[in-house]
Formats: sequence, structure tokens, C-alpha cells
Amino acid sequence: MSLLLNDKIEIVTLDNNSTSEIRQIDTRLRTLMLCKERTIPGSRRFGLPGNFLDEPVNTAVNSLAIELQEKADIYVPEVKIESVKMEYDLYGKQRVTVHFERSDTND
Repeated sequence: MSLLLNDKIEIVTLDNNSTSEIRQIDTRLRTLMLCKERTIPGSRRFGLPGNFLDEPVNTAVNSLAIELQEKADIYVPEVKIESVKMEYDLYGKQRVTVHFERSDTND
């Protein structure tokens, strides 16, 4: 099954997960990555701190991957990080690509 959520993101799965489950995981991951830590009342640990934005690229990628996996373990335990890639263009615009895979449920 392949689910095209918009023109830039495509989720592909080979198991029997329902489309609604994939959408729920996608929504939780997006929300986790876009929220700044300590901005949601009642869930102050939710979100990313954003400290990696001021670090050199190689350090920032590692910091982001570690922090994201720690938060995903808590808030989206169905997935684990496969890879994180960070690029900058000539104007300083940052592009982050994060690849996730389904966690082994036997752990």
C-alpha cells in the first residue's frame, strides 16, 4: 500500500496497517517535530528543545536524531529513527530529512 499525503510526503508500507493508523502516526510525528518543548500546558516535555539549531551541522544532526528518538520512544513508540539528514542551502535555509521505520513490537 502506498499513501500519498501531499505532494512532498509519501508513506509506503508493506504490512497490513490501516490507512487511519498510518495517518495517526504521521500526525503524531509531525506534531512532535514541529512543537517546541515546554509550549504545551500539561505536557511540558512534548516537542523538541531546538538547541540543535545553533550547533554545527554534523553535531546538530546527531543531537536532533538523539533527541527525536528519545521523544519518539515516549510519544510515538510504534516507530524508530532510521536516519536523519540535514542540509543547508546558500541562503542558510535548513532542510531536514528524517526516515522512520516501524519499531519491533517484541522489544
